[in-house]
Amino acid sequence: MYIRLIDTSVISRYHSFRLLTIMIGGFMIVLRNAHVVDVALGTTSAPIDILIEGQRIMSIRDAISNAIGDQDRDCSGKYLIPGLFDCHTHIAFLTTPEENNLATALREFVDRGVLYVRDVGGPIDVLNDLHRRISEKKLNGPRIFYTGPMLESSPLYWERFNEQLTDFTVAVDTEEDIRCLLPALAEHGACMVKTFNNIPLTLYRRLLDVARQYSLRVVHDPGSPLFNWVPIDKAIELGVTSIEHAKAPWPFVLEDRLRKRHNAMIESDAGPEDRTKVMMDVANAGRDGISHERLETLAAMMRENEVFLCPTLNVFNEWKKSESKEEKSEPNPEEHVRKRMKAAMEDVSYYFVGALSRYGVRMFLGTDGFSAHANTEEMKNMRKAGVSAIEILRAATLNPAEWLGVDDQIGSIEPGKTADIVILDADPLHDIQNVEAVSAVIQGGRFVGDQNA
Repeated sequence: MYIRLIDTSVISRYHSFRLLTIMIGGFMIVLRNAHVVDVALGTTSAPIDILIEGQRIMSIRDAISNAIGDQDRDCSGKYLIPGLFDCHTHIAFLTTPEENNLATALREFVDRGVLYVRDVGGPIDVLNDLHRRISEKKLNGPRIFYTGPMLESSPLYWERFNEQLTDFTVAVDTEEDIRCLLPALAEHGACMVKTFNNIPLTLYRRLLDVARQYSLRVVHDPGSPLFNWVPIDKAIELGVTSIEHAKAPWPFVLEDRLRKRHNAMIESDAGPEDRTKVMMDVANAGRDGISHERLETLAAMMRENEVFLCPTLNVFNEWKKSESKEEKSEPNPEEHVRKRMKAAMEDVSYYFVGALSRYGVRMFLGTDGFSAHANTEEMKNMRKAGVSAIEILRAATLNPAEWLGVDDQIGSIEPGKTADIVILDADPLHDIQNVEAVSAVIQGGRFVGDQNA
């Protein structure tokens, strides 16, 4: 494990300047005998000490001098990981009348070690306000990196959510829409934009051009499981580097016979009955309908273009929960098609995640919701799909930090980086479920979620 050390003269200088540190309001923490998980190398250190001053990690070394910190914590038998990301949230829903526990829900993210969220769909004013209130310590919650509204062309697929959250999704039907909207999003704190479903390809190209002008990264959800307006390969060719949902590869990797029928439906603008027949044939074929050669080609394309996949396998768990609560009478043909398609989508999604991970495609961890509990559930889902524990940790730490361009500040435990640290009772590399065994959380150099306090 690579660890940057400071020499004993630096420790001596800390003693010399101790009074000055107190006078200017500095605060020091020493974590002793901790096992530090290096998410870059995939290794765990022998017991070692960490010195935190203010909001920063100052040093990681053996035997830091006694009595140097305001708080001195023995972390023998503990494992330290960086603060975690949820890379696909819709956290603005916590502000709706149906969800009246905003402060509690945000605090739960922190208590579980989820110190950052990448929010990919919500009203820009709501997200900007939440970000401000958390930054000003008026709310205790994760740092929010956000897109603002979902962008899609008319008719709006998710328009019903605008009844709860005005401008949850916004139409981009012309170049003028794009030229007006994207600068406004950037001005209100967005660092990325979310594209969804039915945007014509020529307009999509223009959207990406304007997004680059304003340093807005692009998060792309192709939309329906098949018949995508901007399929995964086209999005990658245009420069998108974040693809949402594990089903996204499906249309591209169909075997030749199904792929030909699928593409014919798009080219002929076929009606719903014809498309349903193709969908059912694709669903019934399942994994047998996948071209493994084409999947490998896609993986190579993603690696070469440094494209990340955010699987959001948790959506299948949520679907099952909601369906179990619904009371249905006699099943109808439409319900049969829907259930068969969902079952097939879940199966191939798990397959895609495992296969792409084996091919070296890097992942993000995201839940497609606004619950802190779902973060560790998604870790279990990814492990079930075949992703290794270290790759899951990277998906929740270093990978999103790199993609967002903030890996010089967060994403790993290193000197000079922000002291956002999760202290665990067990080794997450041995079993990813150990991420649930949170002993304490340090956010910005202060203990916040401390189970031992």
